[in-house]
Amino acid sequence: MTAETKIEFEIGPAVIGDVDELLKLYFTVYGNNYPLAYGTDAKVMADAIQSNEHVWLVTREKSSRKIVGSVVFELDPLNKVAKIVALVTHPNFRTHRLGSRMIESQTTELLGPKGAMNSVYATTRTVSIGVQLIFVRLGFLTLGIFPNAHKLREYETTTLFAKFRDGVLARRDPSVAIPAKLGPIYAVLGDQITALGIPAPKPRTLPPTVAPGKPPAYYGDASEFEVVDAPEFVKRQYLATFTDPYDRFYPFHQPNRLVASRDGKTEVYAHFSRPDRYCAILTLNAPIHAIGHRIPSLLSALRDHGASYFEVLIGVQHQKSIETLMQHRFLPSAIYPAMTESEGKLHDFVVMSRSMEPLNFQGMTIDHSLKPYVDQYVELWKKMHLDSLEIFDE
Repeated sequence: MTAETKIEFEIGPAVIGDVDELLKLYFTVYGNNYPLAYGTDAKVMADAIQSNEHVWLVTREKSSRKIVGSVVFELDPLNKVAKIVALVTHPNFRTHRLGSRMIESQTTELLGPKGAMNSVYATTRTVSIGVQLIFVRLGFLTLGIFPNAHKLREYETTTLFAKFRDGVLARRDPSVAIPAKLGPIYAVLGDQITALGIPAPKPRTLPPTVAPGKPPAYYGDASEFEVVDAPEFVKRQYLATFTDPYDRFYPFHQPNRLVASRDGKTEVYAHFSRPDRYCAILTLNAPIHAIGHRIPSLLSALRDHGASYFEVLIGVQHQKSIETLMQHRFLPSAIYPAMTESEGKLHDFVVMSRSMEPLNFQGMTIDHSLKPYVDQYVELWKKMHLDSLEIFDE
């Protein structure tokens, strides 16, 4: 009776010569449905492998040197944030915890004593629980969900996980005051953090500044805006217009759409992903609360150009703009503590999201730690959509 041969693996950086093999690996796993350029565009992949703002790891089966696993870490040294993307393992090797090994080794380095990052985050799909469990077992915090965020075969909800350098969460700004409707998601986050034995500040909640009223129109006049789909031009305009790094803060998203009102008063820079119909609104030339009356028309213009999911990342202290977004059916779906640093304090951001498709959580599989985020989102959704019903007696 012969002993089973033990398979040995080696984790290391990808090289330019790996691109063709990596393309085959991503196709083997995802077919034609993979939305990221990291698994489908040879030039983007080669640029990332050579970039100082990426770490591309591969796992090789030692004897054959075949690539059987891959993951990319995007790095933002200025804001000390990293993102994990494009994790893939060959189907024949999924019992060997290759994804977990790659993520653990690089995350430990980035957040360790010699690392340059305050946090590392990742989003995961909810069609299965396997990748979520990798992050849970590696000590990542669950931070929320993105309902209907990506169109693959169907519209899918994704999740947010993050891990922090030791001591970072304890340096969050304790004086922050938040809009009252962020209270539920902050309570969920507080439970997550205190479970780690880290004190979580309970922020003061502020009464509404935007008076409640009849909900705004669901759609607006799309012709009020012109959409410029010229990525390089848009990027140049964006960098010339917004010189303060804080105004450009939206890690790992580059503007590729400019949406301008015909009267020249409003300009909105967005990142749009055509394959999955995802749109992040990055920044505007005015505060969000100052253009609230134009939001229905803005969203209609973007929807006419293919977007079905909208997302805004905003500092929790911007009360009037958050309330304006909520008036226009954006809801807090995820929260990222200690995301930016200034004057020795770390500041929280919230993700406000809105899907233009019917909300549907059927078939979604999530770790139990994400359930409170789903619950708070659904409660806010019900209040927003059901409490606004006009009921008449005959």
